[in-house]
Amino acid sequence: MTYRTRRKYTATTFPVGNQICKIFLEPYFEYTPGFFIWNVGFAVGKSKRQLNDWYRNKKNKRARSLRSRIVGKSGSKTIFRCIQELFTLRWHIEPGDGMLADCTSAAPDRQFFVFSKWFRNHPEWVLDPERKEFLWYRPPFANDECRKYFDVRGLVPANPLMSTTGENYYSCFLLAPKGQRNFQSIHEIIHQSNQAQENSQL
Repeated sequence: MTYRTRRKYTATTFPVGNQICKIFLEPYFEYTPGFFIWNVGFAVGKSKRQLNDWYRNKKNKRARSLRSRIVGKSGSKTIFRCIQELFTLRWHIEPGDGMLADCTSAAPDRQFFVFSKWFRNHPEWVLDPERKEFLWYRPPFANDECRKYFDVRGLVPANPLMSTTGENYYSCFLLAPKGQRNFQSIHEIIHQSNQAQENSQL
């Protein structure tokens, strides 16, 4: 029996001085059967209502005033704090799904420059300078060969801010043979497989 995973809108808020920052995360489109791209939006405002009106593109004074200065008075410091929160929130999406963040502030070039400085240590993010977008996929990827033989369960790493390249890639999920429920890390599976081969040769 298979179960369809429900993907739900989520958001998080935190104070920035005497203002509020809110990060929005919701399913955007299905980029390949069973896997989705999530849209990310964030802004700093005076109230949650103003932030919600901005994200929903409401045509009122609250939303218009925010569009001219999305990161509020704190500038780059706010962007770095938002990125840290985003790196924690990204584990909300399902393994194989992607997260898309774009630069929609009043100064998109500056916003992209600041974002790029942070992502230098995170090469797993795909940067598009022309569209000023950032894209990240949660491991294991939708086309990972392990999906042919194993069921996948997402795992939040001990350090949610870490890069997901190299060996870190495999610390983001657990695997179980199709139809079974004994989920293990890939290192445990490889160790058991090696032991079985050694025992068969005795």
